[in-house]
Amino acid sequence: MENSQRPMLLFLGICIFSLQWMLTHQEIDVALGGIATQSSVYSNYYQAYFAIDGNRASYFNSHSCSCTNSDYNPWWRVDLLAVYDISNVIITNRGDCCPERINGAEIHIGNSLLNNGNNNPRCDVIASIPGGASANYTCKMRGRYVTIIIPNVSQYLTLCEVEIYGVPVPVTKRAFLRLKFNSSEDLMNPTMMDKVLQKMITANVQPSVLHIRWTKEPEVETET
Repeated sequence: MENSQRPMLLFLGICIFSLQWMLTHQEIDVALGGIATQSSVYSNYYQAYFAIDGNRASYFNSHSCSCTNSDYNPWWRVDLLAVYDISNVIITNRGDCCPERINGAEIHIGNSLLNNGNNNPRCDVIASIPGGASANYTCKMRGRYVTIIIPNVSQYLTLCEVEIYGVPVPVTKRAFLRLKFNSSEDLMNPTMMDKVLQKMITANVQPSVLHIRWTKEPEVETET
């Protein structure tokens, strides 16, 4: 008589989901690690980068401000290199001259580069910022790109600092772990399945197991 307790070969497939978080969820100026560009450059002393150099110095000759030429629809953009939940944007205006040039500028946030990022949803419109002052705009939006544009006019766009505060959006990663069991027990039994899982957790297998699939390997006949 064939042994009813014959070893049964099973595979346990585990789909593991993990969330990547930064060690801290404190909001920081994420613009500092970004890459900035703009529609044009007034001169080498006013590159897009100077708007995210961590310096709020607002005098033009301090060489800490970005500035375009007098473009039609002048724009400035920073690539944050990852998607962030952005709470607010702080903009420091030029202090020694022409503070009214920034009037009507729009702040856009999103993940698209269409039209240089200017098609992304709008956070706010800058009515005005006094010379040398910093204005705080609440956005509560998600995106990788932050763009500032003055639409429908030919104007110089000068930004002496752009601070963007937010936290990174968790990134879900999936991995598939395949384990092989050779047991005389009925591993398709729910009770036995639960026991195996408990032992795996005890053995320090990642606890973020969200989906499990058990499959029985086809029996291979051996020649006699």
